[in-house]
Amino acid sequence: MKSAFKYVLLVLVIIFSVSSCRKDIILSDTNAKLRFSQDTIIFDTVFVTVGSITEVFKVYNDYNEDIHISSLRLATGNSSRYRLNVDGMPGKIFSDVEIRAKDSLFIFVEVTIDPHSISTPFVVTDSIVFITNGNIQDVDLVAWGQNAVFHKPPPGNNAQLICNEVWIDTLPHVIYGYVIVNDNCSLTIEKGTNVFLHPGSGIIVLTGGTLIVNGEKDSVVTFTGDRLEADYREVPGQWDRIHLSNISNANLNGSSVISQGTHNSIINYAVIKNGNIGLLVDTVYGNMSDPGYTLTLNNTIIENMAGSGLVARGTKIKSGNCVFANASQYAAALAYGGRYDFRHCTFANFWNFSNRTTPTLLINNFFDTYLRPIDSAYFGNCVVYGNIADELGLDSMNTSGSHFNYFFDHSLVQAGSSIPITSVHFNTCVVNQDPKFKNTDNNNYELDTLSNAKNKGIISISLPDYQFDIKGIDRNLYLPPDCGAYERPQ
Repeated sequence: MKSAFKYVLLVLVIIFSVSSCRKDIILSDTNAKLRFSQDTIIFDTVFVTVGSITEVFKVYNDYNEDIHISSLRLATGNSSRYRLNVDGMPGKIFSDVEIRAKDSLFIFVEVTIDPHSISTPFVVTDSIVFITNGNIQDVDLVAWGQNAVFHKPPPGNNAQLICNEVWIDTLPHVIYGYVIVNDNCSLTIEKGTNVFLHPGSGIIVLTGGTLIVNGEKDSVVTFTGDRLEADYREVPGQWDRIHLSNISNANLNGSSVISQGTHNSIINYAVIKNGNIGLLVDTVYGNMSDPGYTLTLNNTIIENMAGSGLVARGTKIKSGNCVFANASQYAAALAYGGRYDFRHCTFANFWNFSNRTTPTLLINNFFDTYLRPIDSAYFGNCVVYGNIADELGLDSMNTSGSHFNYFFDHSLVQAGSSIPITSVHFNTCVVNQDPKFKNTDNNNYELDTLSNAKNKGIISISLPDYQFDIKGIDRNLYLPPDCGAYERPQ
């Protein structure tokens, strides 16, 4: 018995000695990366008093060896409004943090906001920076520093249905995911309201729904991204789109039927900027003979789009005093036929984020192999111009009058050599001459004193709906009127 006991004791001593001397294996691969449960932490609670809000996320080590984080810190350091708790230790800057193999680490993030302080930025941002074996990763932090109305889908969804809502300018509205206006319902947005959309967010109006935007000249409705730092003010692609769709609620429940769009939506005095597509307006099919319009769009600016500003697909739009500008593809694309009436509109494209080969304005009368006639596409007192040679794109399956009925009347148009300028499609137009916009780098498409679009319009096109330009200047006082959305006083 004694010899057996001595043997067991010897084994235990050896095991203890080996384990006490063992060095943990630390992963040194410079390509090794941490995994995070979230890449952006959004503090989207509606703040009504000064308060501290806490969120938590996990950092994972997916490797078979321990991993050493040499630095874990808030990007703005000790001046940050955020505070961290890492493995039970509070602070803002940490070093030499280890995560065991196949293990994880909890990080608690806290922010204190005074939503009523005028000195508090509207959006308070920061990030947590991790440096592992020289590899830099970060997790973004976003908190709303002032009160807002938040529109969020229920857990597990990317969209929420709404019906007969009215949004007013008392507080800004912030959208995560998609707000869907249900069939036979409306969304009304009153003057002065600011709508901020998170990446991947948008507004979808189902086929029987209606969108009404009631902006005014000195109190416009704004749709833009929710990153409000100065560096993001003119950055395209920060949110998705506003979509007047031909999809009904039945489609959301599994039906394959596509409905006829009957929106009769109205947008007046809005600024829609920095998204992927500003407005996507879908097909109305058999309703083409109806004298009404799917969308009436007036006194609106759509600019800085990563895709296109306006995309119309076989629909009906009446528009005046609008600016469609600066998109990587089309400022406006009138595709798959339709009926359109544009007066005193400026189509301008000086996109400089990448090479652009698509025209400012596209007119198309087919889908796949199916003819979809342009019933009428009228442009009166308009400007179509940009920084490539061919800014008017005519894409037709059949060019006969009844199938491709477009007409430019007293407009300035930049057209390529392949487009014949005949009286069938052009009346008293200025062709391939610079309208001399004031400052295209800053998206200012007002006319310079020496503009070739000055006094080239005709007042009969302006009246009665567009006697006043987008800034409220009376065109009757400066006859003949200028082409485009802006009248320049003599």
